[in-house]
Amino acid sequence: DSIQALMRENKEVLWGSMVKQTMIRKRPSFNEGYYGYSTFSKLLEDAAKHNIIELKRDPKSGTYIITSFAEAS
Repeated sequence: DSIQALMRENKEVLWGSMVKQTMIRKRPSFNEGYYGYSTFSKLLEDAAKHNIIELKRDPKSGTYIITSFAEAS
């Protein structure tokens, strides 16, 4: 939902941090620790492992960029 919202805003690059900020804006109580992840990056890595999103690392910062995501059915 957050990724789709950012795409509707025509964001060219979907930084992992932007996705987290959007999730917190939509659901202020969001915390990745509640779901068993020590960091938001770990949550993104798990989502990629399950083919929910595709990630790449930014060569300069080393942070994640979401390059694509599975459509919800």
